[in-house]
Amino acid sequence: MSSLPSVALLAWRQRLLVLRGIAVVIFALLFATAWAHSLSPMPALTVLFWLTLLWLPSALYWPTRHFESNSQQHLLTLEIGADILLFLGLLHQLGGSGNPVTFYLLIPVLIGSLSLPLLRLAPIILLAVIGYGLSLRGHPMPEHHHLHDLHDMSMTHGIGMWLVFSAMAAVLGGLGQALQKAAQQQQQQQATKLTLALQRERMYEIAADLADRAHELNTPLTTLMLLTDDLEPGQNEAQQQALQQIKKLANRMSDTLKRNNSETPQQRTPLSQLLAEQQRSLRALAPTLKIHWHGPDDPMLVTAAWQRILANLGYNACDAGATQMVARCQRDNQHWLIQISDDGPRHNNLHDDSSGDRSGMGIGLVLVETTLASLGGNLELTFNTRWTQARMTIPVSGSNAP
Repeated sequence: MSSLPSVALLAWRQRLLVLRGIAVVIFALLFATAWAHSLSPMPALTVLFWLTLLWLPSALYWPTRHFESNSQQHLLTLEIGADILLFLGLLHQLGGSGNPVTFYLLIPVLIGSLSLPLLRLAPIILLAVIGYGLSLRGHPMPEHHHLHDLHDMSMTHGIGMWLVFSAMAAVLGGLGQALQKAAQQQQQQQATKLTLALQRERMYEIAADLADRAHELNTPLTTLMLLTDDLEPGQNEAQQQALQQIKKLANRMSDTLKRNNSETPQQRTPLSQLLAEQQRSLRALAPTLKIHWHGPDDPMLVTAAWQRILANLGYNACDAGATQMVARCQRDNQHWLIQISDDGPRHNNLHDDSSGDRSGMGIGLVLVETTLASLGGNLELTFNTRWTQARMTIPVSGSNAP
């Protein structure tokens, strides 16, 4: 289980600080009441010494409250362990585990189960259970002390108490871990919903803006197509190729503006076939760009969604002047891991659309992230000296979702 953020861990340290203070005050009142009735099990100085020790872990909080998450987790574990050890020492002075206050040991266990991962919680539970078992044999009380009968128990009764304590500690640990996992899942779901809502709003704005631009482009594009039809072929092969490419681009822009996507949401296509179609689609934009497919797995993906994803990644590669794209896919348990890499040489100011380096990825990135999010996936971009890598992870079930 992943670690809680630094703020959450600090909040748990604050709660432990308050509980520790309450416990010290309650113990002080109990000892004061015992002194008033001449029933105190220890001298006053000894009691003050142990109450000071019980409060001692609180001294760590103030100088360390601004530490990072990993340090906060270490400190919280240290404070819980110190609370258990110090209370076991006091418990030994009071006559062992027969004392009714023994079950205060479950409070640090509960705090740990709600705030720490299992690997850190397990040693804390073992420390409490083993310490409780050892304290069953501690009877330093004088033979004729008023509370002696409270601690005089049979071995069978002591073992029974130890088993009950161990079971309660284990149950508290399991419930705390389950609550942690449920809370983290709820936070992730809320974060995903919020991200999708923000991206959806941005997409509405982009869609309205693009609709206006498409309307403005329609007339000059029609004029451009008429002019290219009237132009005579160039005198050399390079000019002829340039003219043909201009005609192809103009026709493609016209088709794109007029296209009505009639594909059914359930239509699925192998990734390798989608990449082959993308190679043909990008030929007019970048004749030298080659797409290489290396597998090893070839999942069936939602056609419309992945055409949008691959198209925007391809446009980004074209803007960067890439000459090749490399696609790989493999299955990892219940997820498809898909990586699309290109060798676009310009990698400065990657997130600044005004820079001209890898321009166009501003809107394209939103489209890719939004589409992946609708499939339950996520995107991770890595920019190296020569290669740009887009790593996409989607659930196997999400790849077939409508």
